[in-house]
Amino acid sequence: MKSSRREFLTSASAGLAGAALYHDRYAAALGLFQVSPQAAPVKLQAVTRTLEINGKSASVWGLLQPNGTQGLQSVYNQPFRVVLENKLTEPTAIHWHGLYPPNNEDGVPGVTQPVIRPNESSFYNFPVIPAGTHWMHSHEGLQEARLLSAPLIVHDSSDQSADVQQVIVFFRDFSFTPPNEIYSQLRAPKKAMAPMGKMGAKPDANDVNYDAYLANDRTLDDPDVVRVEKSGRVRLRIINGSSGTNYFVDLGSLTGELIATDGLPVKPIRASRFPLAIAQRIDVMVQIPPGGGSFPILALREASREQTGIFLATAGASITRTPVKGTTPTGLLTLDQESQLSAVTPLTTKPVDQTSVLRLQGNMAKYQWMINDIVFNVNNPGTEKSQVQVKMGQRVALRFVNETPMSHPMHLHGHAFEVVEINGRPLRGAMRDTILVPGNATVTVAFDANNPGLWFVHCHIIWHLEAGMAALVKYEA
Repeated sequence: MKSSRREFLTSASAGLAGAALYHDRYAAALGLFQVSPQAAPVKLQAVTRTLEINGKSASVWGLLQPNGTQGLQSVYNQPFRVVLENKLTEPTAIHWHGLYPPNNEDGVPGVTQPVIRPNESSFYNFPVIPAGTHWMHSHEGLQEARLLSAPLIVHDSSDQSADVQQVIVFFRDFSFTPPNEIYSQLRAPKKAMAPMGKMGAKPDANDVNYDAYLANDRTLDDPDVVRVEKSGRVRLRIINGSSGTNYFVDLGSLTGELIATDGLPVKPIRASRFPLAIAQRIDVMVQIPPGGGSFPILALREASREQTGIFLATAGASITRTPVKGTTPTGLLTLDQESQLSAVTPLTTKPVDQTSVLRLQGNMAKYQWMINDIVFNVNNPGTEKSQVQVKMGQRVALRFVNETPMSHPMHLHGHAFEVVEINGRPLRGAMRDTILVPGNATVTVAFDANNPGLWFVHCHIIWHLEAGMAALVKYEA
C-alpha cells in the first residue's frame, strides 16, 4: 500500500471529516479561523453512522457537522456558538472535555444541564478557553462506548503562522457487543471477594477486552496514512478517546518533543514513547528525516499486545504491514514521565486554602467503584451530596488516594489543575484536567476555584463511572 492511497489534500479539504486531519498551512482557505460573534452558529449533530471494522459493518454513533466534518475546530477566546442537534433515537448530552464553560453548559445530565431528547437541540454560547487539543463526548449513560465522541481543537494565533503540519490522531476502543451487555457481564455475580483495597490483589489493567482498537476510525489492517513532507515538522495532536483502555504512544524510529498535556503547554521533553491514559491528550512535535519514508505512530494497549495507529509517509514511500498484535505485551503505565513534566504557565504561587482527600475504592464481587465509601448514583445524581465544597477564589487541593490495585484516570470538569505531589514527593508538574492515579498510589493536584457551580470529578473509565466512582465539587453561594 502506497501513501498515495489517501492524498493529504483530500483529507484537508474535509477539515475534521473521517480521519480528522488537516494542515494549518491551508487553514485560511478552509475557513478554520473564520469565527466571529456575528457568524451563524455552527451546527453539530449526534448521529448514527457506519464503519467497517474487522471486515464487518459496525453501526456506531458520532458527532458530525451536516457536511460530514467530524468534531469542531475553533480559535482561542472566540465565541463557542454551537447548536447541538440530537438525531439519535434516545436522549444524549455532550461534555466539552478540556474547555471551561459556564456550569449550565457543561453537559452532565442531572448535574449541570438536562439531556437533549431525540429531534431536539441545545444552543451553547461561551468563550472558547483554553487553546489546545481537547475533545467532546457523551456524558449520558454508556453512549461514549458507542463512539459518541470527536476531536475539539482550539487554535491560538501561532497555529496559523507556524510552518508546522498538524495531524490529529484520535484513539478509541470498540466492541461489537452493546455497551449495556458489557456492563451487565461486568456486574454478573462472582465468587465472594474482599474489597479490592483490602485483598492485595494483583494489578489488573483492563476490565474489558475489546474487538478492535481504532486510530482515526481505522485499525492497522487498513490504517490511516497521512502525507507528510521530507524534513517537515509535524505536530501530533493525540487524543485518547477510549472508554476503557490506556496506551503507550510509540513513535518507532522517530523521537518526539512533548510540548503540551491536556492541551496546556509544558516545558518540552524528548522521548520516543509516551504514556497516554484515558481522556488525556498530548501534543508531540516530530521532525521528518530528510530522506523521507513511512513512520508508524502506534498506540500500544497497556499490559497487552494489541496495538493500533496511523502512518506518516512521504510521497512514494511504501507502508510496511503492521499487525494488530505486537510480539510482546507492554507493561503498566506509571508516573515516571509525569514526574518529569512542568507547566510553562503553572498556577501562581500561593498557599492551599483547603485539601480534600478522595479515596478511590472498589469491590470486584459486586463491581462497585467508590470514592470515600460512597457509590455515586449516576442515574439520579440529584440525590448525591457534594464531597468537596469550595469558595470562590480559593486554592483547592484534591488528594487522590488509590486503595485499589487498578489505575484510575481522574477528571475534574470545568477547571485545569496542577500536579503538585506524587506519592508524597512535592513537584511543580504539568497543568491537566485528567490525571492517572496508578494502583495503590497517591497523587495530589491543585486548582483555583474560579468557575462557580456544581462540578463532576470522576474516573474516566466509563465502566467505573457507571458503577459509582464519581463525586461532586460544589461552590458555596
